Amino acid sequence: EIKDTDLIITKVVAKEKKKSPLPPFITSTLQQDANRRFGYSAKQTMMIAQQLYEGINMGGKGTTGLITYMRTDSFNLSSDFIKNTTTYINDKLGKEYLEEGGRVFKKKSKNAQEAHEAIRPTEPHNDPESIKAYLDSKQFKVYSLIWQRALASQMSNSITKATTVDIEAKDTIWSLRSNGSVMVFKGWQAIYPLKDKDNELPELKEGDKLKLNKLEAIQHFTVPPARYSEAGLVKTMEELEIGRPSTYAPTIATVIARKYVEKEEKRLAPTEIGEIVNKLLVEHFNDVVDYSFTAKMENDLDAVAEGKEEWQPLLANFYNPFIKNIKMKEEELDKKKITETKTDEVCEKCSSPMIIKLGRFGKFLACTNYPDCKNTKPLDDEGKIEEPEKIEEKCPNCKSEMVMKQGRFGKFLACSNYPDCKTTQNISKVLGIKCPECKKGDIVEKRTRSGKTFYACDAYPDCEHAVWSKPTGEYCPKCKQLLLHGAKETAKCESCDFSKTIEE
Repeated sequence: EIKDTDLIITKVVAKEKKKSPLPPFITSTLQQDANRRFGYSAKQTMMIAQQLYEGINMGGKGTTGLITYMRTDSFNLSSDFIKNTTTYINDKLGKEYLEEGGRVFKKKSKNAQEAHEAIRPTEPHNDPESIKAYLDSKQFKVYSLIWQRALASQMSNSITKATTVDIEAKDTIWSLRSNGSVMVFKGWQAIYPLKDKDNELPELKEGDKLKLNKLEAIQHFTVPPARYSEAGLVKTMEELEIGRPSTYAPTIATVIARKYVEKEEKRLAPTEIGEIVNKLLVEHFNDVVDYSFTAKMENDLDAVAEGKEEWQPLLANFYNPFIKNIKMKEEELDKKKITETKTDEVCEKCSSPMIIKLGRFGKFLACTNYPDCKNTKPLDDEGKIEEPEKIEEKCPNCKSEMVMKQGRFGKFLACSNYPDCKTTQNISKVLGIKCPECKKGDIVEKRTRSGKTFYACDAYPDCEHAVWSKPTGEYCPKCKQLLLHGAKETAKCESCDFSKTIEE
């Protein structure tokens, strides 16, 4: 119907929109932004911020602390910093980029420690480019983020011209709308630019008849919520008042280290052991793992600090029922019943029964005669015994056959003559993508010692090309580098600013 009729513009509305700057960073927002922009974990971000806070060797200036304390939930900025920032912006950009009277941001949380300052550079005149030579690449990125955000918070609004065009498909029920926006005045975005792109529309007026070049119908389905990224988890913990600024990073690092979750394409996915631990806690300690528990405890302790509550009755009210429940559960719960399952399998080495056990890295078959017999067998996703896959390759040391085995970091090659021969070799998953650097090697999936997945050329060390995100199999039309999987069904170039949706 749309193709077979005239398209007439019925309404054109253009108006200016002002956008205020974001507040300076606090711990949670710094962790979120560094994760979104650079893929840094909360732990990694705090480690880099700690280095900037403790001080960087600035040559003739000596060791200089570049940022204020990075564990804070206050948006406050000192009057000296605001004064120096005003001078810097006026000198560099001009008076029109300053917010008259300055800006003050207030934290919504009643527990915010307002005596602290936000995370900011110690000296506005230490702009990132002027001190770049003293910083490594990660320090430079994090410092630039903090410097830009803090200075931008004291600048004038950015102004965009937003245009909305309503289009009628004549003699049908269908109407269409196009939105465009163009930056008129950058304001604070002159220092802290967002990734919004201008979508400039041509000069249009009511009554204009349009020519249809292309009509595309796209169907969207409701999808379940995405798994948490570290940035999303920090944001939710802050909203639920779970923990304080100093606890976000170690909390996430702990659940990863204990293998309760694992990273899948920058998202946190629960493991089997994580699901079992979670189920037990919710079932038997539901009052402690309730979302409101931490927030309530924080409030109670604040009341103690203010002299409104006595600490002994407060702790007694929590501890007495808690320790009673612990002792009761120690008698009720049997770890073996939770983590072990009987089978009909018999150990071929000592003829003892074998059981399915749950370890840190999943389920496996184990001999009940442990530690006298240490025989184990891997299980596949369906719980069946995974026989070692023989490879047409001989052990370089003893010439026995090599077999495929599953370890904590995935599959690897091992000598079938184990334990007499303990030779092992790594396996790289070939993606069928040629390396854009050397044009000879293939891009393969690899893992670091800590278990983090990355993608690199198999011609290493002759070619050191490597990326953290999974390649899509396509190359950038601009610079011919790899296109990598990004957020929200997008693909982005590893080198330039090109990006597109996966569906394109």
